[in-house]
Amino acid sequence: MRKLRFLFFYFILIFARYKKRIVLAVFLILLLGFGIYSLNESFKKETISQGIVGTHTQDDLPGVVTQLLSQGLVKIGKDGQAEPNLVENWQVGNDGKLYTFKLRKDLSWIDGTLVSAKDISISIPDAQVSTPDDQTIEFKLVDSFSPFPTLLSRPVFKKNTNLGLGPYKIADIQKDIIFIKKITLKPIRQNLPEVIIKFYPNEKIAKTALKLGEVNSLLGVGDIDDLITQRPFSSFSQVTYSRIVTIFYNTADPVLSDENFRLALSYSAPSIKNEIEAKTSIPPTSWAFNPYVKDFLDNEEQALKSFKKVQNGKDTPIILTVTTPLKSIGEQVVEAWKKIGINAILRVESGLPQDFQALLISQKIPPDPDQYSLWHKLGQINISKLSSPRIDKDLEDGRKLQDLQQRKQKYADFQKVLHDSSPATFLYYPKYNVVFLKKKEETLKKILDMQLEYF
Repeated sequence: MRKLRFLFFYFILIFARYKKRIVLAVFLILLLGFGIYSLNESFKKETISQGIVGTHTQDDLPGVVTQLLSQGLVKIGKDGQAEPNLVENWQVGNDGKLYTFKLRKDLSWIDGTLVSAKDISISIPDAQVSTPDDQTIEFKLVDSFSPFPTLLSRPVFKKNTNLGLGPYKIADIQKDIIFIKKITLKPIRQNLPEVIIKFYPNEKIAKTALKLGEVNSLLGVGDIDDLITQRPFSSFSQVTYSRIVTIFYNTADPVLSDENFRLALSYSAPSIKNEIEAKTSIPPTSWAFNPYVKDFLDNEEQALKSFKKVQNGKDTPIILTVTTPLKSIGEQVVEAWKKIGINAILRVESGLPQDFQALLISQKIPPDPDQYSLWHKLGQINISKLSSPRIDKDLEDGRKLQDLQQRKQKYADFQKVLHDSSPATFLYYPKYNVVFLKKKEETLKKILDMQLEYF
C-alpha cells in the first residue's frame, strides 16, 4: 500500500514539474494518430459494384464497360452524326470508297505511351485498313458507304492488350471456360471509384443478387417496380433512342400479306403509358427524322376503315409472339386489337421464334438512318420479309450519297413509304433503367454519365 502511495505522489510530482512537456507530447501523439487515420481514409478507395444481365466474353464486353476503358475515334452527336473525338478530322475520296482519318497528336494510352496509328486494334468487315504514318488511318471500302464514320464510335484498344484511352484499366477478370463472371476495373484518377462488375444469366437472379448485397447497383434492368418500392433502393431511367419496341409483321403470311390488315393492326395498337411514343423507325433526335409521317396508335376510326377493306381472313386468329420481358406490353396490344374485332392471341416464348405472324421485340437501331439490313429485300435481318422496290431504292441511294440534304430526302421518302405499307408498328423507345442503393448514389454518379454515353 505504501508503495502505491509512493508511486502516486511520485507521478504527481513529475507531472507538476514537466506538465507542459507532457501535455505537448500527448497532443502531438493524438495529432499524429489523427493524421495517420486521415491519410488512410484519403487513400481508402471508394468501390461501386454493378450487376449486368447477359453473357459476355473478353472480346465482347458490353458498352457500359468499354466506355470506362477507352474512347472511339469518333463520337456520335445528339442528332446521330459522327463527330471528331480521337481524330482531328477525316476526308472522303474515291467516290465514297476511301476514308482517311487523322489522329490527334496529344493522345496517350493508359500506360503512358504515345498513341500511334499502327498500335490501334481496329477491324471493320469489308474494309481494308492501312496506316501510312503514325497519325493516319485509311479505310478502303468495296462500295460507297456514307454511314461509315459512325461505325468508328466503338472504343479502341492497343493491339493485343486491354489498354485503352479511358480513365480505367482492367485489374482482374474472373470467368468460366468462355464467359466472364466478374471484372474489376481500377481508376487512374484518385476521384474515381473502383468498379466491380458481375454478370448474371437473367434478371431474376440479378435482382436477387442486389437484394442480398452481392452488388449495390443493377444496370439495364427492365421491370424495376418491385425494387424501387423497397426502402434502401432508388433508381434512374433514361430514354434510349438506340432501341425501339416494335411489332414486326410477317408480310409473307397468307393473312398479313394484306396491307389493309397490317394497317388495321397498326392503327388499333395502343399508346403505351409513361413511354416515349415512336412515330417512325428513325428516332426524332435524328437529322433524318421525317416529322410529317402520320401518327398510328390509338386511332380506332382509321383502324376500322382499314379492317373493312380486308377481303379474306378477317376471322383468322392473329398470333402475337412476345418474349417474357414484354409480356405485359403484348397483353395491352392484344386487348386493343380485340376491340376492333380482330381475333388476337398472345403467345409468350422464352426466345425469338424462327417463324411468326406478328412479333413484339425491342430492336436495336443504328445512330445513322441507314436501315438497309432491316428493310431492304436483301437485308440480313429483314424479319418482316418486306419487299418494296421503292424502299429498296431509297435505302440503296441513302447509303451511297455523301450530301446530307440528298440523303435526308431519301430517308424522308423511305419513312413515308414504310408507314403506308406498315410492315411493322413502332410503339415506343424503351428506357435504360439503373437501380442502386441510395447510400451509393454519389459514388455511382461519378461514372454513370460515362457509361450511358454508349446509348
